[in-house]
Amino acid sequence: MTTRVLAASILVASALIAWLAITFAIVARALQAAIALSLVYVAYLALRGYQAMRDAHRVPQTEGSRPWVTLIVAARNEEPVIGATLASLAGQDYAEGGDPRFDIVVVDDGSTDQTGALARQAATLHPDRLVVVRREPGDGPSMKAAALSFAHAQARGEVIGVLDADASVAPDFVTRVMRAWQADPDAAAIQAQRRAHNRDDGWLAAAQDEELLMDMASQCGRLATDGSAELRGNGMFVRRAALERVGGWNPTALTEDLELSTRLVAAGERVALAPQVEVEEEAVMTLQGLWRQRLRWAEGSIRRLIELGPGLLRAPEVPLRRKLDFLAFTGEFVLPPLFVTTTIASLLTIPLPRPADWTVPASLFLGYGIGTLLLALAGLAAQGERGMGLVGRAGRGSLFLSHWLVVVPAALLRIAVGRHATSFIQTRRSGHLPNR
Repeated sequence: MTTRVLAASILVASALIAWLAITFAIVARALQAAIALSLVYVAYLALRGYQAMRDAHRVPQTEGSRPWVTLIVAARNEEPVIGATLASLAGQDYAEGGDPRFDIVVVDDGSTDQTGALARQAATLHPDRLVVVRREPGDGPSMKAAALSFAHAQARGEVIGVLDADASVAPDFVTRVMRAWQADPDAAAIQAQRRAHNRDDGWLAAAQDEELLMDMASQCGRLATDGSAELRGNGMFVRRAALERVGGWNPTALTEDLELSTRLVAAGERVALAPQVEVEEEAVMTLQGLWRQRLRWAEGSIRRLIELGPGLLRAPEVPLRRKLDFLAFTGEFVLPPLFVTTTIASLLTIPLPRPADWTVPASLFLGYGIGTLLLALAGLAAQGERGMGLVGRAGRGSLFLSHWLVVVPAALLRIAVGRHATSFIQTRRSGHLPNR
């Protein structure tokens, strides 16, 4: 109930600020000044993020200890992709003295297609490193986090790695993640760089790939300024001891990666980043599928901010700078409802003798667009993109990210008046193989 009330309060507060901004010029100018100030902050994050990503690609990785790693793949009706994913994971070169230092646990999460059969077939080829467990439908919440929690008892590793069922990785993926971790060995977890392996398949897929690079630039910028980085679901690794110390996987979490990240930070832990190590995944190719995916992500992120944010801000283990970073990050979820409510309020004033000041919603839209453009430029430039290709790709990524201006308010409305999600509609995979 508290989450519903707070979500509704954010929407009501946004509507109130919108009315004040279109009615009183001083409020409009104050809001625009805040937008300009936030752009200075985002520009600084983009610069620091670019430098961190660039340096990660340049600095040689050092060898360190090789703890046992358990890779967990939660798979529900993933027949088109599961075979290729397990083949790439089973072929990892992560070893010591010629002996593998990893195992794989596949959760057949109530699949009704051939996912389980294909996974078991892969297990017969690699009986020393791959085990398949089945979670029946109705055995707990229908969430990825519940499947990860189910698999935890089977995991033997000191480190738990989580890969999506459509993940595609190079043979040295785990080795390079563990090496990258040596740059911040005290971090409780680390996140690899996600990329869309079907990014050549049209505007929508390419834009999602650019979004992933922009997100890494933002995260690297936050981490470089003593803020908090976050896990992103696919290609995330966490030390088992740290995971168990904060209570393990929350089976009801809608976005288990963000929820776990917040709990780790609240416990005084850090999440490291490995922008130089890539895990590829399949970008969503339909607008309907994209909307469902983004609505779930937004709802899960907002819920964890509301439910876990106050505890993080009160936690004595969390440094002040990370608390300030957390507060700045929540601004991402304040601007979209302000944009929607100021736009609606401005439209409602059209028939009135004194129409609203349209510079208010325009400023919000431009501020969001410029901020995402700067981060996209940083992420792409760190990958070596230059010239007009850099400008064009960053512009496409920035334009694509404007969909969050609608998704976030929709998620807030859903939290405020809709049913609490107890399951999620997974993204359908086509089984597209990397073409590079």
